[in-house]
Amino acid sequence: MFLAEHQLPPSETRIRSESQKMTAGRRGLNLTSQTRARPSSGAHDPGIGNHRNRMDPNDGLASLRTVARHVAIALLLLVILNGVTAALPPKCKVGNGEFQCKDGGCILQAKMCDGHGDCKDGSDELDCDYRMCRAPHWFPCAQPHGACLAAELMCNGISNCPGGEDELNCPVRSGFRFGDTHRKRNCSDYEFMCQQDRTCIPAEFMCDGRPECADKSDEVAGCTQAAANCSSSEGYLCANGRCLRRTQWLCDGVDDCGDGSDERGCANLCQPQMGKFLCRDRESCLPLSQVCDGHSDCSDGSDESESCHSKPDCEAKKCAPGAECHMMPAGGAECHCPAGFRRAKFEDRCVDIDECQERDDLCSQGCENTSGGYRCLCDEGYLLANDNRTCRAIIHDSADQQPLLLYTTQMTVMGMHLHEDNVRNHVYQVAGNLSKVIGVAYDGSHIYWTNIQNEGESIVKASGDGSHAEILLTSGLDAPEDLAVDWLTQNIYFSDNIMRHIAVCSNDGLNCVVLVTQDVHQPRSLALWPQRGLMFWTDWGAKPMIARASMDGTRSRPIVSDNIHWPNGIALDMHQQRIYWVDAKLGSVQTVRPDGTGRRTVLDGMLKHPYGLAIFEDQLYWSDWATKSVHACHKFSGKGHRILAKDRTIYAVHIYHPAKQPDSIHGCAKARCSHMCLLAEPEVGGHSCACPDGMRLAPDQQRCTLTEKRQRLFVGLGQVLLEIEHTAFGRHVVSKSHTLPCAINEMVYNRINGSLIIADNDQRLILEFQPEQQETSVLVRSNLGNVSALALDHLSLNLYWADVERGVIELLSLQTGHRALIRFFPGQEVPIGLSVMPAEGYLYVVLKARRHSHIDRIPLSGRGEQVHVFEDDLGDDDIKLTADHDTHTLFWSDSDLGRISYSDYRQPHGQTFRGKLRRPYSLALVQQDLFWSELGSPGVYWTHKSNMGPRKRIDIEAKGDPGAILPFVPIAAPARIPLAASAPVSRETHPCQHLNGGCSHICVGEGPFHAVCLCPPGFVYRDAGNRTCLEALDCEFRCRSGECLTMAHRCNGRRDCVDDSDEMDCDEEHRRKPKVLCSPRQFPCHSGDQCVDKQQRCDEHKDCHDNSDEQHCEKFDKTKKCHVHQHACDNGKCVDSSLVCDGTNDCGDNSDEAMCEAPSGCEPGMFQCSSGSCIAGSWECDGRIDCSDGSDEHDKCGHRSCPPDMHRCLLGQCLDRSLVCDGHNDCGDRSDELNCGPGSTASNITCADEQFQCSSNQKLCLPSVARCNGTAECPRGEDEADCGEMCSISEFKCRSGQQCIRREFRCDGEKDCGDGSDELSCEQEKANHNRNQSQIQPWSTSGRACRPDLYDCHDGECVDMSRVCNSFPDCANGRDEGPQCATACRSASGRKMCQHKCRATPAGAVCSCFEGYRLDADQSSCMDIDECQEQQPCAQLCENTLGGYQCQCHPDFMLRQDRISCKSLRSGATLLFTSFNEVRNMSEQPVMLSVAWSANDSRIAGFDVDMQRQMSYFSSDEEDVLYQFDMRKKLVVRALGLPAPTKVSLDWVTGNVYVLSGAQEIHACSFEARICGRIMQVKSPKHLKHLSVDGYHSKIFYIAIRTEGFGQTSSEIHMARLDGSRRDMLLQRSESYMTVLTTDPHQQLLYFVDLHKRTLERISYRFKSLGPQRRPEIMLQKSNALMHPSGLSMFENNAFIVNLGSIEAVQCAMYGSRACKKINLNVLNAQDIVVAGRSRQPLKDSYPCLHAHCHGLCLQGDYGYECMCGSMVVAEGERCPHGSGSEVTVGTQGNSLELQQQLQTGSHWLMALLVLAVGSLVAGLGIRWRRSAAPKSSWSTSVPRPELGSPRDRVRAPAGAATTRSPPPAPRPRSCRLHYSDSCDQEGSRPAIRWLRNYFSRAPEKTAYTRWTEDGKEAEAVGRSRTYWWQILTTMPPIQLDNSAEVTPAIMRMHELCRK
Repeated sequence: MFLAEHQLPPSETRIRSESQKMTAGRRGLNLTSQTRARPSSGAHDPGIGNHRNRMDPNDGLASLRTVARHVAIALLLLVILNGVTAALPPKCKVGNGEFQCKDGGCILQAKMCDGHGDCKDGSDELDCDYRMCRAPHWFPCAQPHGACLAAELMCNGISNCPGGEDELNCPVRSGFRFGDTHRKRNCSDYEFMCQQDRTCIPAEFMCDGRPECADKSDEVAGCTQAAANCSSSEGYLCANGRCLRRTQWLCDGVDDCGDGSDERGCANLCQPQMGKFLCRDRESCLPLSQVCDGHSDCSDGSDESESCHSKPDCEAKKCAPGAECHMMPAGGAECHCPAGFRRAKFEDRCVDIDECQERDDLCSQGCENTSGGYRCLCDEGYLLANDNRTCRAIIHDSADQQPLLLYTTQMTVMGMHLHEDNVRNHVYQVAGNLSKVIGVAYDGSHIYWTNIQNEGESIVKASGDGSHAEILLTSGLDAPEDLAVDWLTQNIYFSDNIMRHIAVCSNDGLNCVVLVTQDVHQPRSLALWPQRGLMFWTDWGAKPMIARASMDGTRSRPIVSDNIHWPNGIALDMHQQRIYWVDAKLGSVQTVRPDGTGRRTVLDGMLKHPYGLAIFEDQLYWSDWATKSVHACHKFSGKGHRILAKDRTIYAVHIYHPAKQPDSIHGCAKARCSHMCLLAEPEVGGHSCACPDGMRLAPDQQRCTLTEKRQRLFVGLGQVLLEIEHTAFGRHVVSKSHTLPCAINEMVYNRINGSLIIADNDQRLILEFQPEQQETSVLVRSNLGNVSALALDHLSLNLYWADVERGVIELLSLQTGHRALIRFFPGQEVPIGLSVMPAEGYLYVVLKARRHSHIDRIPLSGRGEQVHVFEDDLGDDDIKLTADHDTHTLFWSDSDLGRISYSDYRQPHGQTFRGKLRRPYSLALVQQDLFWSELGSPGVYWTHKSNMGPRKRIDIEAKGDPGAILPFVPIAAPARIPLAASAPVSRETHPCQHLNGGCSHICVGEGPFHAVCLCPPGFVYRDAGNRTCLEALDCEFRCRSGECLTMAHRCNGRRDCVDDSDEMDCDEEHRRKPKVLCSPRQFPCHSGDQCVDKQQRCDEHKDCHDNSDEQHCEKFDKTKKCHVHQHACDNGKCVDSSLVCDGTNDCGDNSDEAMCEAPSGCEPGMFQCSSGSCIAGSWECDGRIDCSDGSDEHDKCGHRSCPPDMHRCLLGQCLDRSLVCDGHNDCGDRSDELNCGPGSTASNITCADEQFQCSSNQKLCLPSVARCNGTAECPRGEDEADCGEMCSISEFKCRSGQQCIRREFRCDGEKDCGDGSDELSCEQEKANHNRNQSQIQPWSTSGRACRPDLYDCHDGECVDMSRVCNSFPDCANGRDEGPQCATACRSASGRKMCQHKCRATPAGAVCSCFEGYRLDADQSSCMDIDECQEQQPCAQLCENTLGGYQCQCHPDFMLRQDRISCKSLRSGATLLFTSFNEVRNMSEQPVMLSVAWSANDSRIAGFDVDMQRQMSYFSSDEEDVLYQFDMRKKLVVRALGLPAPTKVSLDWVTGNVYVLSGAQEIHACSFEARICGRIMQVKSPKHLKHLSVDGYHSKIFYIAIRTEGFGQTSSEIHMARLDGSRRDMLLQRSESYMTVLTTDPHQQLLYFVDLHKRTLERISYRFKSLGPQRRPEIMLQKSNALMHPSGLSMFENNAFIVNLGSIEAVQCAMYGSRACKKINLNVLNAQDIVVAGRSRQPLKDSYPCLHAHCHGLCLQGDYGYECMCGSMVVAEGERCPHGSGSEVTVGTQGNSLELQQQLQTGSHWLMALLVLAVGSLVAGLGIRWRRSAAPKSSWSTSVPRPELGSPRDRVRAPAGAATTRSPPPAPRPRSCRLHYSDSCDQEGSRPAIRWLRNYFSRAPEKTAYTRWTEDGKEAEAVGRSRTYWWQILTTMPPIQLDNSAEVTPAIMRMHELCRK
């Protein structure tokens, strides 16, 4: 029975502590921690009350003894304790109606605050208003447990008492908006209305046993209503009518109904192991002692039965140790374990129950299992209450030890002091007049709250009483709903609902880090557990969840994600290790363990819309939006539900007590983090270092290093410049302040070097300030007015500014320091705002007139269309601009209208960004935020650039205000505060950044990849390339304001000078002449400024000033006044026959397209197309379609294949048979060297190791230094192969120089070069590509990506202009449509906006002109474009017309179908080029390569061809001979001797050949007269490099190189008549080396190459009335087409270029786009190139020399012609003196290309006899004939001329044409040529007649011979065989003898030579 009495249910056997001070202090959260305070050993410790005993019934005596001993000890201790406590102050029973005085005394609670000092120290009468909740400071609510309100909460329009009594009897206030207090509101669905006073109480308070209504109607009528609404599924209706809201309260051991009906029949509480028996009717629960006792205690008698007396009984039944036996009515004798034990499974014994593991609602905090029971423990700072289960926080008298509940109501932060049992909790306002406060936290010293008010999002920190509030941070916040403070590190954690992240900031707000973003959608509430390094949060987004993460943001994961909908508040019970949250949709409070297990619902059904949640001790506190109140209930059961306070809508709830924030050792205490230390879970180290935005953690995991520099906001305050470091996430601070020697009126940041450019309008200066170096320099100091705006183009490195005083926009190049005028605004408009868009290539400018302002768009260069973007809805005051280049957004402030507007500057459509501002002024964009200042305001405002929501403010200057950013700096803020924003250093590339874009002065961008050149004032463009500017001295007209204009701008009726000086003093002399436009019946002179009647064309009278009306008259038909191959239109116009009947109206009157169905025949030599057009007959079947219908390439043309005598390469080319198997790859595919056999290229010579063996002549061994030395020594140049210096125009040269790759492989992400250089500097590749293109293509001021007739979508796409603004987005990005489309061309005044066309664009109205016109300066009227002058579109002649142009060709050409290029009437031109000793001929259709002629082993130094006579001329650098070669007969015809001939050029009109002789002379040679003469000579240090002849215009051009000191050279180009007279210098250039030149006789253009500059240029030699145009024009520059140019030729307006060491030639068009293509030559040593086309050499019907009677040379001279004999000018008809001839006799061998005759070695004896016989006969006959027939005076003995040097006695004819050297001409004085001395022999002399036939020897490598000097000495001996005497006979110079006696000396000389 003793045991049974102790086996009580747990609810009735609560563990009691012997002393209320006995607590279990714990250092950790592990309930088994060894640091927990333990009880004394022994199961019967007196400190444990009502514990469960384990007693053996057989050991009763021992137990009695033990008890007696313990009682004695207890009595002894009690006596000692009473003695001790008698000396101590009495301990008051505070909870039992006593009050403890401060001196320790005790009085009754009723005597406190009774007006009498009962305590000796009077402490019972202190703070009585607070304690008793008395007026005037406090107001008690009517409920006994109601709140005590601060007096300021009374009559505030908010019912803070549940009954609303705080708002009763309130005086009516003006403007009181909360309504009449006598008028009661209607109750919500969640409330019950009291019947008497109609107040509202929560519905769950009805019939709860506690009257809430004053009339107790909630317990009467409320019970009736509750009975109707209380359902069995949601609650339980008690017998007394009360409704229990939760069925979980049934059978929980607590009488919740009050009548015990909820605890009846509870089987779980009436079990045998508890010592209870449940009757069968479940109505009664009896003690086991009343069961089977023979008396029926159950009403149904179920406690008694026959089994009570059945056997075996308890005496016979054996139970397990500790178990007791009871007789039961159902089973007889049964064994039951005592309370706290249960029977073990599969064992017959009793085991202890671990109640702490099975139930978590036993103890408030810690639970420790004991044998047969458990005991509750409390953490440090808490005491165990009398119930031995509840832990109460230790509360001291100090205010900071009081539990404080904080809650927010958006407008206020409220405080509530929590008292025991929540009786009279004091409610007061902590902070008021707030905007939209949500989250709140308190760390014991400071209160923190979040503000989500639009424009005021912030985290605020204030003192504990709400004073000294400061904004910690605003940047980076969007909707910070909740926050929590880590009390160990003081870090502030918060959630942001819109930014969708969990973040943390340091306590000062300077460093902030985003921690968690993954799976964060709508985060709301936040809870921290610093001791464990954990944080928890709720997320009610797309995936509602309860989530957890380490406090450093790692290990993020959800712990609850099922059956959760709208989680709001969250709270952490760290003592019991549980997470609580409220779900607004489910209306419940739920809890779960930190690992996600043990989830259960605490309370549901009674919550309507819970939001905030907090926990303290055993109570949960939450706010409810529906009831607008703070609620509380027990955390285990949900019981004790009550309302603590009412207010506005309540949000966050937070409770502070020191015990809730215990201090402990943590990982950050000793960490060395440079910026932030974040706690973490112990499993991951306990802490980690973090870095704020823009920084990253260093490898040491402690230091933070910058990844991007924080940008700064610059604020100008008079002369003071502030730097405010801006952060996208954190707090703003002033990093630096500077005092400058200037006033800051406008400024812009220079992102190139980090400086600040400032405009000082007081001193009229623009300065640059370097903040780091504290240095200031002046950029602009002259010609400066009032600067209204500054802008920087960071791509082209230009500074722009608007000058409102001068009405201009100007720029300054920061690269060159030059200044240019962009746009001058005449009239009343002045620029007041400016912003540049470098990537787009334009700027926006605000133009202000007297009563109107508008925003326009202008190209950065100032050239191009001016778009009127925004015309309406703009104010008349300051308007400032700034641009966001990332989002393509333009912002502008309008101080007059008080707003900031914005628009996409690519598709303008103005929208209001923020209105109702106080006169916004300056704008600056710092990263993602837009800052602005306001006129007259000392603050700077800012907001996010895109969300248009929160507006934040930085107070710049407020004296003594701690909230200002400069609180103690007395700076008087000016009325206008300019702003500027820093930006990252620009890494973008642009053509202007590389060599200034090729511009001499200023480079301006037109987008990211295009640029134009500008000239500063006083400078003009040098040429049409518009890249180089001339100095002011070359200026045609200089404005008084400094600008330099051409004379075309003078007196043109338009203001081009800023000061209008170009339109002053415009008399008739200076009046601009009207543009010359010729009628169809007029001939336009080639100068373009004159027209003559077509009757005057070719009338032998020069009517044009440039004589062009009398040129090319050979084919002019005077009857139809057109050329023979032209069609005469009805209107007098002439068009080429090739354009007739092609479907295009070329005449203008369509007469060229009339009668095409029955066309008339063509002229002889023409081919008629099927369409009726006539083309040149040579165009038929030439492999190129020339007829518009393609009929010229008909089926009868046949298949073009190789001739039978040529080899066909695998690639299809035709190759000369002589080139097959020659050891050289002539085909290019090596097919010509296949199957050649072993002996074809075999050599029996082996070169030494240090020598190089030529493959084209394997008998030739070169020293190793000859390899890759830049000159070709092998016959085919293979010694220069693979030298890595020459790459194709379509290839890229690797840096090593040994490899060429395809250009498209450059920067493709793969290393194709062996050294990887193809992937280096790739960021510049695009800009370099564009710059190279600009060198090949003509420089243009409008090199945009799209053509002018297309609209640029700015994404690489172009659409037709007709599709713009057609209400359909044709651009993929939709930028062709915009709001401006509908109104752009509408003029409010009705005037015509544009002269020609007005085009509506998404950007606004654009005036445009018809094709061929351009906008005038007013941007609305149109003027004609001179395309011929500006664009050079035509290959030859260009005639400008109104709105267009027309291309024409010279008589030897006709227009192709493209109507631009001209094709020669004589098709079939071939390409001739040299290769060592060969001249090769290449033709097209098909490609055929043949050897035109060969010079054996002699290198050909120069050549030219005469297409009319089919002769070619070439020189050899090893022989002093100039050869004439018959291209029909394929043999050398003649040879003329002259010293060291090199370059050759032909006067094709006379047939004279001009040769460079030596390095300082030019000779003219006539093969008809067999004579050469020097026409000019230069003196050292000059030497001649190249020459070219224009035979049609009788001019010769040559290059003279002057060698200067230190290896420098200068070049000169001279022009002279063909007789050497009238020398004129065309061009002189220092530091230059010109190599080749050629002429275009039709265009009168001289083309030349400058090797130093790597340019191909041209200069005109056409003379006008004002003299020649001597301004060279660059056609190609630094292209692969100009690597080492050595040869140049012009044909059909294409330049053909060969480069030394290159296997290909290049053909480049010299008009239009100047495109180039390559021509494979497959030799590396091509040095000269000539296009063999007849039209290259236009002929005249007559020329002076045709009718002259010159016996020697006839040269076209200045006045017709000049006769010369040698180097001496003679009179017409005068014969040349003896010795004037220059001929060198050559042998002939019919049809022998190489002029070789193969001789057999065994035939020498036959040859000897033949030579002796023939020689004797001829010698005799010759001597006789010369004596009798020839005049003696005409005989001459030729000896070498001094000026020609001593030519060799033996001259090798080319390719084996052995020659007998003619006697050298007799010497004559030098003065004959230069001074025309009378002492010179005036008699002409005929060339010496060769009286001996030349002996034909083998080729040099097969036959040896000996050369002899004049004195008979041996000069050289080569070869293997000796020379016989009869062979020497043929080499003897002929001896002129007067008699037969003179034969003997000749024979003797021959014998002497043989003997030698």
